[in-house]
Order: sequence, then structure tokens, then C-alpha cells
Amino acid sequence: MEKVLVFKTREQYLFVQAKLVLSDDEIPFQERNTMDSMFNDFGSYEIYVTSEYENDAKKRLTDAFK
Repeated sequence: MEKVLVFKTREQYLFVQAKLVLSDDEIPFQERNTMDSMFNDFGSYEIYVTSEYENDAKKRLTDAFK
């Protein structure tokens, strides 16, 4: 299955919120953290889902962050 990026941020609190939204809706996801652990100057927090969950995940995240 193809993984699709559905959420990307540099803010850790938004990343945690997004994971909670998807978990509450039982949408399986994979997270990726490329933030620099020393300075937080570069990188991002990313959430990926399989293509079958892409539309549901994007809708839920859009609704959650209006």
C-alpha cells in the first residue's frame, strides 16, 4: 500500500493533536519526526496514512483544525 502525507507541521503540540484526532477515529497512521533535537531549527513532524484512508484522514484533520 502506498503511504500518503496527510499532515506536516513544525509545531509539536499540533502534531500531538493530529495524532489524537486520527487515533480517536481509529485511522491507522505512521509518524515521522525529522526535527533537529538540539535546536528545533529545521525539520518537521509528519503523519502518513495508506491511500485507502487518505480522504477520511484529511477531512478529520481539516475539521479539527478549523
